[in-house]
Amino acid sequence: MGLLGNVGKLARRARDLAGQHPDQVRKALNQAESQLNRRTGGKHAGQIDAAGDKVADFLAPEAAHPKAAGAPEAQHRDPGTDRA
Repeated sequence: MGLLGNVGKLARRARDLAGQHPDQVRKALNQAESQLNRRTGGKHAGQIDAAGDKVADFLAPEAAHPKAAGAPEAQHRDPGTDRA
């Protein structure tokens, strides 16, 4: 297997592990974002946050959107009543 095949295999393994530990992924990303914001004096906070969200989306979607992963689905309401 060539170098690219090994890199792809490693990326899949990292993604699988991150998916098993979304809270740890989000915590590590938050720490990295904080460190980068400190080092840049907050000048690039928006870009750093956006990049962190993209990484979280790629590695562990549950980490990027924790409420969406465990939230119950919205019930359909009949527009003419207050009942579901």
